[in-house]
Amino acid sequence: MSRFDDMIQGLREEVEIPDSVWRGYTRTLAELPERGGYKNRSGRGKNKYSSRKSGRISGGMSVLKAAALVLAAVTLLGTGAYAAGKHFGILDFLRGNGNESAMPPVEAEELIVPVAEEEQEKTEITEGMAADYTVKEAMCDSESIYVVLEAKAKERGRYLFVPEDAIAEDPVRDFGIDSDMSVSEYAADKNLEIMHVNAGIQNMDELGIAVSTIYFQWVEDDVMDIMVECGKTMKEQTLDVVCTGILRDESMTSMEDILRTEIRFSLTDISASEAVVYAPAGTAQIPGSSGIIEKAEVVQTKLGTYLEILYKDDSEDWNGGLSFRLAGDAPEKEHRIRMASGTELLSEGEYFWKLSLEKMEFGDSILLEAYDVETKEVYGTIELVKEQ
Repeated sequence: MSRFDDMIQGLREEVEIPDSVWRGYTRTLAELPERGGYKNRSGRGKNKYSSRKSGRISGGMSVLKAAALVLAAVTLLGTGAYAAGKHFGILDFLRGNGNESAMPPVEAEELIVPVAEEEQEKTEITEGMAADYTVKEAMCDSESIYVVLEAKAKERGRYLFVPEDAIAEDPVRDFGIDSDMSVSEYAADKNLEIMHVNAGIQNMDELGIAVSTIYFQWVEDDVMDIMVECGKTMKEQTLDVVCTGILRDESMTSMEDILRTEIRFSLTDISASEAVVYAPAGTAQIPGSSGIIEKAEVVQTKLGTYLEILYKDDSEDWNGGLSFRLAGDAPEKEHRIRMASGTELLSEGEYFWKLSLEKMEFGDSILLEAYDVETKEVYGTIELVKEQ
């Protein structure tokens, strides 16, 4: 290891360097003609909720240029800026999922935007809300939305914030605390009240969101960062997003008891997208069903590649079990990355299926596999070809 590697590694141990700075450093290393290459990120794997992966990348002999990027950023921003205002951002959550292929390309990082306090309209729906909810970051393209919120206790030192579905026996390590204690043990040891936190997007129907995934990350005992990730069908450039922050303890048994905050903000799609249409090469019949594929579109954005399939099925005994994946994908990679909308009913007999893929290029044809999402039974394949 060179002396510059030692210097940068030492700096990382002392200062929380933002991902954007660190990835710029490693990208510069890769572009240096004298480089000896760099190692892939490594670290502890994912946990039940989310974990932040830590890792080290060492470069070759000529790292002065890259090291200068990190040093300049820290010097200009100040070492205290990271510790005082640190939150777990979108990239932290995605990396913590343990799926490196799910990380967006470097050029997609410009789509991540901080959301200032003055850009948020907050309303406490219920009295006695014990936490302040704030949107920290957001990102979207034509097909997906990511939002990071932070829940912070108004009265500090009183609560232990845990994910909504955590139970007393769960290890606190699951959501980021470096301890082997369970939730109940940790709270008792520190004399804290357990409070369950959650957040989500409230106006899902307006935005064309079928399902969303929620991730949790401990920051402090009474501070929790939460990421909401979902696919969408609304194609507007500017989206009015309504988020809800939720807080409850074990005594709250009805919906009326649960504490809620509503946050409204605008999110602009600053990405560019391109769509290419594919049609069935031969028969349009979907194997194993009475369904007929009308067309498919491959949508490319900086964030990823999306495959959208439109098909019809007038069968009265349709049971919603039909699913699609790229032929050759193992069952555990049936959706390749994070989101798949599953089957969505557009109108009577007309259905929509979307796959969210890591950034990739398709050729003149795509081979799809039809299967049952529950039993994993494979019905057969169908070829789609690019329309000229």
